Amino acid sequence: MSESNGVVVTKNVDKEALKVKFKEKISNLNKNKCSFHIKNKQLYEQIISEVESAKVAEKKTSLQYRRLKRYDVVCFGDEKKLIKPLSDTKNIQYYVTDDELFDVIECAHQECGHGGRDLTLKALNKKYANVTKECVNYYLDLCETCHKKKSQPKKGLVVKPLLFKETHARGQVDLVDMQTCPDRDYKYILNYQDHLTKFVILRPLHTKTAQEVAHNLLDIFCTIGAPSVLQSDNGREFANRVVEELKVMWPELSIVHGKPRHSQSQGSVERANQHVQQILFAWMEDNKTNRWSEGLRFCQLKKNCAPSWHKTIAI
Repeated sequence: MSESNGVVVTKNVDKEALKVKFKEKISNLNKNKCSFHIKNKQLYEQIISEVESAKVAEKKTSLQYRRLKRYDVVCFGDEKKLIKPLSDTKNIQYYVTDDELFDVIECAHQECGHGGRDLTLKALNKKYANVTKECVNYYLDLCETCHKKKSQPKKGLVVKPLLFKETHARGQVDLVDMQTCPDRDYKYILNYQDHLTKFVILRPLHTKTAQEVAHNLLDIFCTIGAPSVLQSDNGREFANRVVEELKVMWPELSIVHGKPRHSQSQGSVERANQHVQQILFAWMEDNKTNRWSEGLRFCQLKKNCAPSWHKTIAI
């Protein structure tokens, strides 16, 4: 067996051990909560049979009415799945067994960039009918990547948001210093955020000069449009130099720099920076690599697709 194969086997063994621990916790939850409905494979197949019988029964029993009220059955080739009745939901929501539960939560958790309980649960509820908050909490207790994230100190953030009614009214550019873990010649991350939609665009940088920042911003503005105000936390002088460089490359550009270190809007981009670093750290852990510049596009997708709640969006 090769060394790389050995790593994979070890990883699989560790995962199987975590799945056993997770299943034990779910089993205890089943005993303590009579209304909890994560079923084992045998009971799952029994319910499928009962639902199918209830559908064709001319005179239905009370149990059959209860089964039809809670469940329906769909077929995928030779496989049958329990789902919520389509009258109760817009999208198909599947019921999962206790054997499937760990993998289902793991997939959703990784897709949202190792987000917290609420982000993971929101992603799961779009597709699954019986994954509860307790199940997600049990999984998070076993997630090694999340434990490493918790050990990182959190920065103090402002709470009151800055409100806007139009996209591109104000954009903020901020630089994340990655000099402690450089990726070849890349030492910084450019984080551009639209304050209304919280949409972020990430770019790896070799340096933090105004010329390189402006070159990347020009590419962003030609893709999504330029803001009326460009704000930078790196100071008025830096913002002026960036705007001057942009004007040289795009003379028709109409843009002004914003007030540096504006506390109400700075908290938003600081949160974005922190979330991006967490997603990037999780991506490197999952892919066993330190090439963070290659993972930025995936982190950008996860950050922008992750469920979020902002007062600025709910206008």
